[in-house]
Amino acid sequence: MREDCETGWIYILKSHSQKSEVQSMNNLYKVGFSSTPIEERIKNAASEPTFLMAPVSLIASYKCFNLNPQKFELLLHTFFAAACINVDVFDDESRRHTPREWFVVPLEIINQAIELLISGEIVDYRYDHNLQEIMERN
Repeated sequence: MREDCETGWIYILKSHSQKSEVQSMNNLYKVGFSSTPIEERIKNAASEPTFLMAPVSLIASYKCFNLNPQKFELLLHTFFAAACINVDVFDDESRRHTPREWFVVPLEIINQAIELLISGEIVDYRYDHNLQEIMERN
């Protein structure tokens, strides 16, 4: 029997950006992956474009074992692609960035999708952004 191999964490974050365009988005969450402890990964969030140049709160995390967490993350990003925000942020040197890991999706739906992904059932479902529901594929 082989030992379980810890590969990292999938995490869900909420932004504390003061930008009105970000504050006006209900159910805005970042779904990401880190191979380092999440607290370490987000400690400089206010100066990183991927975190919208703002502090963040950790909402949930899932420790990953024996799987490729980057593929896990990519599957979730693909699943929620229609809900990905399109916002530009500028770093401290005025360079423009367009983060692609922020989604306008209710938290319970993100958690449901992660559970479907873990069970392998996600291939039988799709996310309907207009209805904000996970639906069985026809």
